[in-house]
Amino acid sequence: MPESQCFNDYHVDPEKASADPTGRYSLNFVPYPGFLAPLRWGDGLSRAFRGRSAYQIGDSLLQAFDRVGPLHRRWGTPLELEALRRNIALFSRNIDQGPFLSPIGRFLLRRFMKAHLHNRARTIAFYEGNRAFIESNGRYDAPLLVTGSFRSGTTLLQRLLTEDPNTRSPLTFELERTTPPRQAGQDPALDPRVKKSAATMALLTRLAPGFVEKIAESHLWSPLEREESLPYCQIHNGLSIMNAPGAGRDFLRSMCQPDVADALLKYERNFFKMLDAYLPARSHWTNKSPAYALYFGKIFQHYPNARVVVTHRHPGKTMASACRLFESWLVPFDLSGSLDKVRLADIITDVFRSLYLTPLTYRQGNPDREGQIIDCRYLDLVSDPIGTVKSIYERFALEYSPAFEKRMTSYLKANWQGKHGRHKYSNEEYGIDLQRLYDQNREYFEYYRYRIQPNDDD
Repeated sequence: MPESQCFNDYHVDPEKASADPTGRYSLNFVPYPGFLAPLRWGDGLSRAFRGRSAYQIGDSLLQAFDRVGPLHRRWGTPLELEALRRNIALFSRNIDQGPFLSPIGRFLLRRFMKAHLHNRARTIAFYEGNRAFIESNGRYDAPLLVTGSFRSGTTLLQRLLTEDPNTRSPLTFELERTTPPRQAGQDPALDPRVKKSAATMALLTRLAPGFVEKIAESHLWSPLEREESLPYCQIHNGLSIMNAPGAGRDFLRSMCQPDVADALLKYERNFFKMLDAYLPARSHWTNKSPAYALYFGKIFQHYPNARVVVTHRHPGKTMASACRLFESWLVPFDLSGSLDKVRLADIITDVFRSLYLTPLTYRQGNPDREGQIIDCRYLDLVSDPIGTVKSIYERFALEYSPAFEKRMTSYLKANWQGKHGRHKYSNEEYGIDLQRLYDQNREYFEYYRYRIQPNDDD
């Protein structure tokens, strides 16, 4: 058994980093400004006199989750909501017990999580206060959903698909500040929430210099960009997929269980019905997230008419890239040198088995759903992006227009690959053993005819 499997999370004593020349332990690339020093001082005093960090999460996330009061079953049954509460409690406990998050990282994480739980409260309050109008006018019945493993082309595909003038997909500022919904005829760039979202990112850049820029090397993040839906719905409900590795393997595994999906997807449906009621999609909504793959069977329970695109790329080409994305997000929260890249990869490899196999297992057991599903290989997407989108629209009998194609062409010219920087990474850097990766996901490799070693066609 690899050393990392003996541990719940990826952290090690940062003293190891100073004695290790291999680069296995990530140093924090964020030079936190001096005016944040009082956070470290306060944490030091708390540890000296109270024996714990000054910035414990404790029950604060559960209290924010419960603050909305009893909910109608449209938001989840008691058992479905309890699945979320159980995971919030596990996340909070594991983060609080972890010794290697920095004081500033703890402070920012707690603020970040609570702010998004306030989004949930605002969304529910607005929906319930305007329920008659929303339920009469809002539609979210047959979304086009893009899923697949991280780094397999889901973001590029979503942003091409959402160039269709007949579809809608949420903009970042709509997910970061959920109310009031946009109105028909309004210029999204003039929405006051754009300035607030930009101000938040500017503040984050000031508090954590280099953080936003580093993330942009893997994933462009800006107020007016079309963004992933389900991860925001997760974090509105107290679950952060990006911080999940820091909360440990047991939290990640628990968060991936199907029972978590019911209340999440009910919340997501209500959220998009609310958005659609005030600014309807002409044809359909287009959303994407690798996390949909974790709950693949639940998609069709909650959205029986969904159209689903599953992206594929050789795991040997995506795993290190995914590790670098998570590393870039997690390092700013940690004590410098405490992130062990090999342990991080071991945790992510463990969880990614669900991303690969859950959709495949569901499809093999439910062949009647195949008319609602289409596969998309990464090589096909990058070599012929417009042709790939055309094939998706043909499969689902969606209207494909010259205006749509023109907009896709313009998008591709303006957003060439690597425009915002590129990460450099390798399987060796993260200790990723391709034979072990194959053995863990043999069914997926064999079904999609991937060899152990990736080649240029993968």
